[in-house]
Amino acid sequence: MRRLVAVPGLALALAACSAQSRAPESAALPPDPYEIAHLTDTNPDPRVVEVSVAAAPAQIEYLTGKPADVWAYRDAAIAGSKGTIPGPMLVANQGDDVIVHFTNELPESTTLHWHGIRLDNTMDGSTSTQQVVMPGASFDYRFKVKDAGSFWFHPHVRGDVQIERGLYAPLVVRGDESVLDVTAERYLVVDDVKVTSDGRLSTDTDEMDTMMGRQGNVLLVNGKRMGELRVQAGGRERWRIVNAANGRFFKLRLAGHAFTVVGSDGGFVPAPYRTEELLVAPGERYDVTVDLPGAEGTRVALQTVYYDRGHDMPDPGPKPMLDVVYGPRVTRPLAPIPATLGAVAPLPVTPATLARRMELREVDATDGPRFYINDQYWPFNTPLMVKQGDLEIWEIVNTAAMDHPFHIHGMFFQPLDARGQPDLTNGWKDTVNVKQKSTLKLAVRYEALGMWMFHCHILEHAERGMMGDLMIMK
Repeated sequence: MRRLVAVPGLALALAACSAQSRAPESAALPPDPYEIAHLTDTNPDPRVVEVSVAAAPAQIEYLTGKPADVWAYRDAAIAGSKGTIPGPMLVANQGDDVIVHFTNELPESTTLHWHGIRLDNTMDGSTSTQQVVMPGASFDYRFKVKDAGSFWFHPHVRGDVQIERGLYAPLVVRGDESVLDVTAERYLVVDDVKVTSDGRLSTDTDEMDTMMGRQGNVLLVNGKRMGELRVQAGGRERWRIVNAANGRFFKLRLAGHAFTVVGSDGGFVPAPYRTEELLVAPGERYDVTVDLPGAEGTRVALQTVYYDRGHDMPDPGPKPMLDVVYGPRVTRPLAPIPATLGAVAPLPVTPATLARRMELREVDATDGPRFYINDQYWPFNTPLMVKQGDLEIWEIVNTAAMDHPFHIHGMFFQPLDARGQPDLTNGWKDTVNVKQKSTLKLAVRYEALGMWMFHCHILEHAERGMMGDLMIMK
């Protein structure tokens, strides 16, 4: 059995997958409480990653000394393994074949959806393409990972409930990582949960939860509440960030530091750029590097700050996520971040390219708010019928008084700028935030045949209607 062992700094563990990777200098740091264990690869073929995953009940302490009953993924290749939040990471190289033996140990049906992965639609894990995996049953997912980048997997059955209960895990596909000289690499999954005073997950859902997406009172990074992230003074780290929350938008800030965005949903961006604050909508991923020029002993909080997502949500002030604590200094010079990274060709849109209008609307109903796409309410919607290989423009018109992060399964797209041309700032995207009372256009070329879902990634919105189906035909 080949197992990627969890060690301080994600890059140390991932270096086994790519001889070209630079080895981070994290030997001087203590064990990393934010390290995510990796799934055991049981296949001796270096181009095949074969793992076993189970979804099972587990217990987690979100509040110290007060266990919560959760659902979590565990490494089923290890006898007696316990579920973790986030679940263990699946790691592969670009072009690898992936086999996932999945077992459902929950009391209800579920699936695995490979968020952002381009694959055959029978492996997508949505209820539009797959029979659910019943309690006690198993299903084998098989696909090739075509794109290097930061992805994640989660259920696509009652997502608002199952993801809130803890069912999510990261997935990293490595390409040529040697272009970035970093001292450590981490995957940071940001989330929130609603917890009662005795530490249990709250089962109460109020009207605000339904309207805005469930808002937790405990903020998490890699399933942990407000801990210390130990870094090396003078170093540079790569953070792969995914927002796994039901509805919270994270606007991240590290006082006195800037984020250099090097990647987005579909891998490296064409040209890295710096930003003092990084907005990550539900379902989105960003890869950033962070330079750490301070002295040993420096302590700075990673915070999420106010973002006006709509409906006159009040500003609660900055909320701390974790403390970044500087340890021993790096002893070698670091190469600069390249001026160019990803090769992303713009899709050839013209004034003659077919445009398809998608109107996002919210409606007050007797049982609470409902959410529509083009006046259709999932699952009572009519699938869109399109042709494989065609290029179209989707004009997403958000008439609502709040933002909606829009996600398409199984393919990437390119947002368009004010001139109607692809905006390649963030390269390929599969999830994009459509701001309140605004219109966003994107270009998409239809790829793999079959049925694909598209939806708002505020999970309560998707489950209450804001979801649709796209049938790609020859």
